[in-house]
Amino acid sequence: MKQLLYKEYKLCLVPMVPLFYLFALMLLIPSYPYQVAAFFTCNSIFYLLKQASLNGDTLYSAMLPVSKAEVVKARIRFVVIIQMLMFLLMIPMILLNHRLYPGGNPAGVDGCVTLLAFVLVVFTVFNAICLPGFYREESKIDKLFLFSVIGVFGWIILSEGFMIAAGAARQVPFFAWVEAHLDGYPATNAAWTAQLLALLIGALVYGLGTSLTTRRAIRIFEQVDL
Repeated sequence: MKQLLYKEYKLCLVPMVPLFYLFALMLLIPSYPYQVAAFFTCNSIFYLLKQASLNGDTLYSAMLPVSKAEVVKARIRFVVIIQMLMFLLMIPMILLNHRLYPGGNPAGVDGCVTLLAFVLVVFTVFNAICLPGFYREESKIDKLFLFSVIGVFGWIILSEGFMIAAGAARQVPFFAWVEAHLDGYPATNAAWTAQLLALLIGALVYGLGTSLTTRRAIRIFEQVDL
């Protein structure tokens, strides 16, 4: 597996992947839907898959003395590494965001732990749509990316819209609780507990989603006649 990951790094990594980490700086933009920063990491993974397709990497990998399942696992683990690096980069950006904009973000979820939970869902949706389809017919990666964009921005619109609604309807008890505990840099023990629980749920969604995506991609790839 280590050798396959090294192959991914040497043959498939495109300049857009490290370059697009700069989009973590979008968390320093006032009044902005910050989950969009995570989408650009997904965008860089699309370029990685596109490059792999153009280079015939799938056929090359299948000719190596490893199973198809190992080929898929290595690619998805490499994608996870890329996404987790962006996840980690967003943490100091959230801390700086709180220093710059203590009043919060009127355009959606504030820079807080809840944002990290939402970002994990963004990654999960992208992976579930794009990665298995790549192994079914990699020539249609552009169409897969379009579908993944629809899925990701569908989640972003719903989640950010929910947070905006919570801020606008604070007189409703449930929305008041959301605004006090989930939307905003946690200032109380109750808020920390709620947001860490949200992050745990996001991590479980990402972990389970990645596992199911990997299994589905393996099933598809094993049926493909190269």
